[in-house]
Amino acid sequence: MLHYKKRIIRSILVLVLLFLSTAVHAQRIIGYYPDYAYTAASANNIQYAKLTHLYYFAINPTRTTTGQSAGALGYNDVWFTTARFNDVIAKARAANPAIKICIVTGGMPGSDWDLSDRLEYIGSNPAILNTFLDNIISFITTHNLDGWDLDWEFPRTASARTAHENMLVAMRIKIDALKTSSCKHYELTIAVGGGYTDLTSPRECWGESHTEFITQNAVNALDFMNIMSYDGPVGAAPCSFSSQQHYDLFVKSFNDWRATVSIPASKINMGVGFYDNSGTAFNSIGNVNTRYNATYWNGGSGCPNMQSKINFTRAQGAAGVFIWELIQDNLCAGTTPSCYSLLDCMYQYTQSTWGTWVSPGNPCSLPVTLLQFTGRNNGTSRMLNWTTATEKDNERFDIEKSFDGKSFETIGSIPGNDNSNTAIHYEYTDHSNSNGTVYYRLNQHDFDGTSSRSSIISISSSIATHTIYPNPFEDFFEITCPSDEETTARIIFSDLSGRILSDELLNTNAGKIQTGHALPAGVFLCTLVTSNTTLSLRVVKTKQ
Repeated sequence: MLHYKKRIIRSILVLVLLFLSTAVHAQRIIGYYPDYAYTAASANNIQYAKLTHLYYFAINPTRTTTGQSAGALGYNDVWFTTARFNDVIAKARAANPAIKICIVTGGMPGSDWDLSDRLEYIGSNPAILNTFLDNIISFITTHNLDGWDLDWEFPRTASARTAHENMLVAMRIKIDALKTSSCKHYELTIAVGGGYTDLTSPRECWGESHTEFITQNAVNALDFMNIMSYDGPVGAAPCSFSSQQHYDLFVKSFNDWRATVSIPASKINMGVGFYDNSGTAFNSIGNVNTRYNATYWNGGSGCPNMQSKINFTRAQGAAGVFIWELIQDNLCAGTTPSCYSLLDCMYQYTQSTWGTWVSPGNPCSLPVTLLQFTGRNNGTSRMLNWTTATEKDNERFDIEKSFDGKSFETIGSIPGNDNSNTAIHYEYTDHSNSNGTVYYRLNQHDFDGTSSRSSIISISSSIATHTIYPNPFEDFFEITCPSDEETTARIIFSDLSGRILSDELLNTNAGKIQTGHALPAGVFLCTLVTSNTTLSLRVVKTKQ
């Protein structure tokens, strides 16, 4: 029986690796924030906690005296202001520490002088392209961002399409190298027009199709494509849509792109607009209550239409939705009916029908299978705990410490267990007296000299993290809270594709929560949410 259980555990661990390599992290809610529309009030009042991603628009290449570009970025111009950017991302991170933030390059044709010409020039000259992309990479790493979104609207000529492809393929190589060196995945995305193809001749309704502007090689380089499925044609038949943001246009844009290029639905984010046929923002005319509850309001989308679009996106297996743009929402705190916010409508509906978004894990794979790495504050010291499920040629773990999350030093080592297929628990105590938040990571070393690092955890001087034991488990495991002050906690179980299996409030008993009984055998993500902690850990149940 013991050997049989070991075989089950090994099989489960193999499945862990397969799931991690193919997991789809869906139900994204992405909000674009344009620098040019910044106000201090909007920076304060955006409901950042209801976003998974914030896209800051836009930092573009500067023009030279020849009208082209040498690859430099335009700081503090009409499209990007450093002080505004710093204000927005600081407030976003304070409100939502898990939010992913990406920088955008691009803009509507003609809006930034000859931007399309500059981008084509950059993408057609390898040396300048290298300089430009290195500048983007430097900007991303300096500000600890999570990716780059290229909104080139649109590479209409053959030479522009080639330059667009060159830019994305080269950036794919650079961010993959950056991922390897920093143990962090950076997203590469583009925004594209809605498509709206009309295959009849002449094209009475749709005009030239945006699906003609992007090459397959460009698509292959992407993590995600953001389809601007709005601004469709309105008017008399055959273009008889009453709204630029009609549900049928939303569906058509998705189908047009899937029929034109080879791209998984799981790499598509669908766009919604917070404005009407005349370009007037949701929050600036009439009665917010009336517009919120209408399917369409003067051609804009109300909450019922937003919900229909989320249903379609989910049914198609797409990744999520994005918003152009956040400042046009009713900027208020809370949920309906006290706050008629379209972002809140989308968030609440996504949570109830689709589930909670689960951020992708660390892309670096340790030679050991690391089930958990946690820490807690003991008052005068900090205790680190980690558990491995398997180990192969594991010589040791170096414990690394940082006060800023960037510069780390080794403070100790723990011997590994060479080769193992059973759960092994480790602990290390940092006895130094450090105030504030301290960051830790593991640097695992093989006997052949190779090494790789874990994800980073943080421990506050006043808040300790929660731990779980045992893991793997047969019937249940216990979550131990740092004190008995918490009376209830929210426990969310999801599979490794991000699908929510259960979401419930459980009572604590002497600082402990017992859970996991109802799960089948398998590998799951357990997310614990209390008043001061959000903790996600991978758990393995070995008994049906």
